[in-house]
Amino acid sequence: MNAFSVDLEDWYQGIELPFDSWNKHTDRIRKGLDPLLELLEKHNTKATFFTLGWIGEKYPELIKQIADAGHEMASHGYSHEKVYDLSRDAFREEISKTKKILEDISGTEVVSFRAPFFSITNKSLWALDILKEEGYTIDCSISPVKTWRYGISTTPDEIFTIKENGLTEFPVSTFKLLTKNLGIGGAYFRLFPYMLTSNGLKQRSKEGKVNMFYIHPWEYDPHHPVVEMERKAKITHYTRLSKTIPFTDKLLGQFKFDTVSNVVKQYKEQREVNEYSIEILKD
Repeated sequence: MNAFSVDLEDWYQGIELPFDSWNKHTDRIRKGLDPLLELLEKHNTKATFFTLGWIGEKYPELIKQIADAGHEMASHGYSHEKVYDLSRDAFREEISKTKKILEDISGTEVVSFRAPFFSITNKSLWALDILKEEGYTIDCSISPVKTWRYGISTTPDEIFTIKENGLTEFPVSTFKLLTKNLGIGGAYFRLFPYMLTSNGLKQRSKEGKVNMFYIHPWEYDPHHPVVEMERKAKITHYTRLSKTIPFTDKLLGQFKFDTVSNVVKQYKEQREVNEYSIEILKD
């Protein structure tokens, strides 16, 4: 079981340029989104689009196009602020506002959420209760890979239920490269040879594990503007962008994918979902 997920944001949102500067930058959302949608159609694949509320307001025709193609709409917050940088009230406002925007435009229910930069960490586990209170049933915000931005290393490598509130957690899928844990998707997908992602998915499937792949539209646009930034952020954002389209074409030809909601539903129908206390996420 494999879920294909997209964080729907423009290039300047992926590099943390200030929210109040967004309208000053060149919009290139179509440059990356169009080839991705074409690949999904070519391979008859439905995906989940974790979408910024700001994008929904600015490009309602895109949201309608994506939803009309049978893809799942999901929330990525409104302003791409990291959850641990928001107050509880500000987070609640972001997710409730975005849910309404996307549901009103798409005519579909929004039940899944992914935090910008996987920013539900030890510092922001309080967000899980607020998600449930605001009508979300699935969260995809926690990464077992620990980086300078995100990660909880004790995250179970499976779909599981949060004992305290009943929320379903579908964490980032990982594979081993020597002694390191790497995520399946994003920069990891581009930076390393395609074979590593392919072998990682095959090994995980052989072990009976469910898989989550993630990507961004700007990763399909190798000519988007280059902005000076911290070296490690620049490497992960800009390196080998030209590989994303051919690698995705191979990936969709080799593996079957579905939406997050459909994979969670299938998973729950086929096996018992383990329940874990939020305490195990406090690494």
